[in-house]
Amino acid sequence: MKALLGILFLALLLIPCLPVAIAECAPNIHGEMICGMGKCERDQYGKVFCSVYNQGGAVRDGYGIVYCGIGDCARDQYGKVYCSKYVGGGAARNSSGEVKCAGECEAGHIENCQAAGD
Repeated sequence: MKALLGILFLALLLIPCLPVAIAECAPNIHGEMICGMGKCERDQYGKVFCSVYNQGGAVRDGYGIVYCGIGDCARDQYGKVYCSKYVGGGAARNSSGEVKCAGECEAGHIENCQAAGD
């Protein structure tokens, strides 16, 4: 019995270490929550787009077009979207308006987005 409790305790400790799908959601123009593999964002017309990557980012550019990436994304001072090249990698705009990423940045791509629910 003591061994069984020890195994159960160890299993409970390891559960947080398992990979977790982190989906995020955004409301569509009808107020319905739309969720995807990664982050979701509405474009200039209210259509929801989500990153096709687990833990991927989705951000609107200066014109309202959604761009997605493998990692998190951010918009620079000119409205261009850059994303981390790494799954779960962070991206943020610094005080100079430049996007800095965990590891390396790449431009966000429309091809990394998936239109979600209408």
